[in-house]
Amino acid sequence: MTGKERVATSLQFMEPDRVPLFYRDIPEVRKRLIDELQIENEEALFRELGIDFRWVAPEYTGPDLETPEEPKKKRSIWGIDYIYTEYSKNEGYWNPMVHPMAEWDDPSLLENYPWPDPDWFDFSKLKKQCEDFSDFAVMTEPSFASPGILQDPVQPLVGDEKSFMLPYLAESFFTALIDRVTAFNSTLIDKMLNAASGGIMFMRLGDDFGTQHCLLMSVEMWEDFYLPAYRKLAAIAGKYNAVYYHHSCGAIYDLIPSFLKAGVRVLDPIQVSARGMDLKKLKNEYGRKVVMSGAIDEAEALSTGTPLQVREEVFRVLDIMAPGGGYFIGPTHNFQPYIPTDNIVAMYRAAADYFA
Repeated sequence: MTGKERVATSLQFMEPDRVPLFYRDIPEVRKRLIDELQIENEEALFRELGIDFRWVAPEYTGPDLETPEEPKKKRSIWGIDYIYTEYSKNEGYWNPMVHPMAEWDDPSLLENYPWPDPDWFDFSKLKKQCEDFSDFAVMTEPSFASPGILQDPVQPLVGDEKSFMLPYLAESFFTALIDRVTAFNSTLIDKMLNAASGGIMFMRLGDDFGTQHCLLMSVEMWEDFYLPAYRKLAAIAGKYNAVYYHHSCGAIYDLIPSFLKAGVRVLDPIQVSARGMDLKKLKNEYGRKVVMSGAIDEAEALSTGTPLQVREEVFRVLDIMAPGGGYFIGPTHNFQPYIPTDNIVAMYRAAADYFA
C-alpha cells in the first residue's frame, strides 16, 4: 500500500497492511535528526522513518514579520509581537510581549484593528506540492495553514485569563472577536483547499482545550462559543472532501462528544498521561466514531525510556489501537530536544515490525 492508501483505509475503520505512521516535531529536533542520521533533508528523513503523511502550506508574501537585527523577536499575522524565551540550551518558546486587546470590551474597537489579509498568501504552488506528494496523505501544515481560535489568536490578543472571563463579562465583544477570527480562517482554508484541487486530504486545525487534569473550560462554554466556529470550518472542508483533523492536547475526554458535533473525524494527539485519556476506554467508546492519532507517550516512554522500552510501549499501544483500523501512530506532542534520537527511530521501527 502507498501511504495515501494506508491512511484512507484506516479512515474507513478498516485495517491496512500496517498502521499509518504520523510525525510531529519542532525545528531543532528535525535538524538534529537529519544531522545525526546523516540524511540529506526532511523528505529523506520522512522516507527513512516510513512516514505516511506530508504537509503543505501557501507561501506567505505579506508584510515582514521578522527582522535580521532582532532574531529573537517576531510579529504574527495577527499583529502580536513575540519574543523567544530560552529555558535550556536547545529549547525555548515564543511568548507574546503584549496583548493588544487586553483592555478591550467594546465590539466597535474591532473595526479598526489591523486584521490579517488572505491576500498575503500565494496559493499558486499548492496544487504542484500536492501532486509531488500524490502517494502520501497530504495535510495542511502546522503553521498559517492550520489555524486555531483560542490559542492563536484569541489568547495572545486578549490574554490567557481574560479569554476565559470575556464570555461572561463582555459576551458581545468576545463573540464578535471569534467571528472576526473565523471569517479570516474560513477564507484562508477555502482558498487553500480550492487551490489544491482536491489534493489535500486533511484540513488540520489546532487548539488545546485541556490541561493535564481537566478541561480549560466547561463543555457548555465550548459549545456556546467555539462549536459554531468549528462547524463553519468543517463545512468548508466538507465542500472539498477534506477530512477535519483536530489537534488538542490534554484531558479532553469530556469534550469528545462536542468535537464530534463539530465534525471532527480525526483527533490528535491522544495524550495518554492526561486524566481520562485511557486507551482501552477511548477505543471501546469512540473507536468506531473518530479516528485517533498519536498515543505514544512523550512524558515517560519516549523521554526517559530505552529503545527497548519504547518498542514495548509501541507494541502495547498497537495491541489496543490497531484492531479495526481508525488509528494513526505518533507521539503525544511534538518531538522535543530531550527525546533521544534512538528512541524516535525505535518508535517507528517498532511500529513497522509489529506488522512484519
